[in-house]
Amino acid sequence: MSNVDREILAHFLQQRHDEAAPGRPGHRASPVLELVVEHLSEYPATVFSRCGQVLLQTRPAIALFGDYTRTDGSSHSLVDRWLSDPAARERHLVEVGVPVRHRPRCYRHVALGLVALYRHLLVCPAQRQALLVYLAVPGSASHAKLRALAAGKGGEGSADRR
Repeated sequence: MSNVDREILAHFLQQRHDEAAPGRPGHRASPVLELVVEHLSEYPATVFSRCGQVLLQTRPAIALFGDYTRTDGSSHSLVDRWLSDPAARERHLVEVGVPVRHRPRCYRHVALGLVALYRHLLVCPAQRQALLVYLAVPGSASHAKLRALAAGKGGEGSADRR
């Protein structure tokens, strides 16, 4: 499991017990995060509840990781799906190499091969939600791969697929 996966999964596992607390916000993305995601429609972006329930995904996020919003029960949870569905683990990005500050991280994806992406995790403490966004440098090979995947082309023909 890559460092990114461990960081995100550990965060959500740590927060799971709090999700059942009385008075918690509903299972809907906050209006502010919905607005932000609406403007990120070209990028893989996902809104999570405090414990890792997927509340909202952009089309590129669905193409990259699978659709977590149209399933029942624990299938909405990143942690539950990671632990119970090998196909979900295969679709996840695996970090390759050591991250360098202020540079995109290198990832391997089953459909895209190698991609260089910036990963941003934005936390909304008031709503106890988080927005995870992956961005590629516009015009780069990684940007073209993400666009092709989101358009349903699966990244075929990319030179550095592995």
